[in-house]
Amino acid sequence: MARRFVAHGEWNLMPGSMKSSEPTLAVAGEGERLSLEGVLTLPTLERAKAALEHVRKQRTSRVLNLSKLSALDTPGAMFLCDLRDKHVELVGLQPEHKALLELIGGLQRKVPPKSPAVARWRQLVIQLGKGADNVWRDSIDIITFVGRITSAFGYALTHPASLRPASISRQIAETGINALPIVGLMAVMISIVIGYQSAAQLRRLGGEEFMINLVAVSVIREMGVLITAIMLAGRSGSAFTAEIGVMKAREEVDALHAMGLRPIELLVLPRMIGLVIALPLLTFFADMMGLLGGAMISHSLLDVSLPQYLERVRSSVELKDLFVGLIKAPVFAFFIATVGCMHGLRVSGSAESVGRETTHAVVKAIFLVIVFDALFSVLFEKLGL
Repeated sequence: MARRFVAHGEWNLMPGSMKSSEPTLAVAGEGERLSLEGVLTLPTLERAKAALEHVRKQRTSRVLNLSKLSALDTPGAMFLCDLRDKHVELVGLQPEHKALLELIGGLQRKVPPKSPAVARWRQLVIQLGKGADNVWRDSIDIITFVGRITSAFGYALTHPASLRPASISRQIAETGINALPIVGLMAVMISIVIGYQSAAQLRRLGGEEFMINLVAVSVIREMGVLITAIMLAGRSGSAFTAEIGVMKAREEVDALHAMGLRPIELLVLPRMIGLVIALPLLTFFADMMGLLGGAMISHSLLDVSLPQYLERVRSSVELKDLFVGLIKAPVFAFFIATVGCMHGLRVSGSAESVGRETTHAVVKAIFLVIVFDALFSVLFEKLGL
């Protein structure tokens, strides 16, 4: 009696035929031969391998009858070719199955060799090289994009009609007015932290009253503009990248090109001008809120009244200190907008690309803000400001 193994559902070895839902594949023993019946396709392939191995353990037949095979696909044909390479004779092939086997058999089916392991020190060198190459390429891209924006801005100055006041005012509202609460809160909190930490250190030297000088100067010269720029890099820079990136993914930017419009003038320039106007105003607002935070902490720790605090601030802070902070703001705003819009135009068309470019834009913008802040500090020190 023929014994049949059905490669569908649970594994059973039973006499006679077994009825099951498609796709099914049965491995049967017929005298000195084995026979495949049913469908040998990807859904039944793994179960067919296990079934054939189970039956071959009980008999040493080297002949496989395929006359009752009703369907065969490419993975199944590759499996049969592997059996033929192991000196298993395939008989009863139908013409269409035989043609598929000949096609698959003529292909290079060898497993590619594993790539040799790379030493850790070489991996480190490779990563450093890739990082340096990425930095170089990004620097070239930023310089190129700055040139394009400068050209568009020069054209807008000579042709004022090309400016879009409605778009610029909207960007000022989005990046400036709507950011007032979070910028003011951050400035107050930062000044309180600076006040607490400086008071704790100066108390040891008996100079707690100099805490007011330290808070006022640090907020006006550095922390006000730096915290505001970092906040806008994460808030507005990411928004620029996401907005333009979604337009790029929806092919709206390509539609602008098709209509003869330049995306630099339409999408980038209003955002850049709006942020360049908004960031100095936000910086001044952050400076005032930082001084307010300094007044609160001075009253709490030193019991200094508001008139005394204002007099101390006036004597410790000069007008040039305020301008030092405000001069940095347009430069920071320009590079935040440049990086955000550049990465938005880099989006390739998928949601993953939008998220990746947004992350890169925020990280790069914050990095550039810190780098330029350090360069400004050196420059002002050399100029005696």
